[in-house]
Amino acid sequence: MLMSQPRHTPITTPQAPPAARPGKVGRPRKSALPETGALGRERIFQAALALIDAQGLAAFGIRGLATQLGVAPAAIYWHVASREDLVYGALSIALADVAQAMPPGSWQLRIQTVLRRFRATLRQHPHLAPAVANELGCNATLDTALMEHIVAALEEAHFDGQALVDAVNVVVAAMCGFATLELSTAPAGPDSAWGQACRAQVEGIDPARCPALARHQSELANHAFLMRWTGGMDNPLDTGFEAWVDVLIGGLEARSRVLLEARES
Repeated sequence: MLMSQPRHTPITTPQAPPAARPGKVGRPRKSALPETGALGRERIFQAALALIDAQGLAAFGIRGLATQLGVAPAAIYWHVASREDLVYGALSIALADVAQAMPPGSWQLRIQTVLRRFRATLRQHPHLAPAVANELGCNATLDTALMEHIVAALEEAHFDGQALVDAVNVVVAAMCGFATLELSTAPAGPDSAWGQACRAQVEGIDPARCPALARHQSELANHAFLMRWTGGMDNPLDTGFEAWVDVLIGGLEARSRVLLEARES
């Protein structure tokens, strides 16, 4: 009698996924992204800020950020479109508290508070100063809370219409300008040939050609804009900043009085 042969289940070899077609790399499908847990824009921007603080803006890149987060670069691109988006997202995280819990009081006090908080925050994250200086790029992450405080304070100071626009520009330029200029960096370190040449030029001012500069050379040297060879993190310009705030507020008060007198006449 013929015995039936046992039936065997054929062994199949898993097929490798088809190779990706060459061409432009676009945003990956969400299903294709690796598991990233709580990865989101907030976590990404926080990590970007920490990396910029540690390495500087020039060294910051998406690949390094992906390594820091333990994900593939494609996972980051799912949430942000470019390196610039990451930089300005990090900037928005850094400046988020500037306009929070604004103290009650006069419009002068509120403007002073904004100016001082902004500078203090930027000194905590000095590598972001070049991003602040790029005003148009920075506008992609408009801080509406900060702008609301500025506009409301200036309304209280009787600014309106074009005068309000002008006053807003004055305050924002004062807020960003001093801090970014103070935190600007030299082409090389302070002990470089550049720094030595700058110092020699300042200390070698000719009294015959520049008598006023020569008279005040010792006070101005390395403490006045255009005459420094050390950056503001190592050599802060605290008294100059307070003078800047006083002049700004005094100027706004003077313009406010003129506007009020014109309306009442």
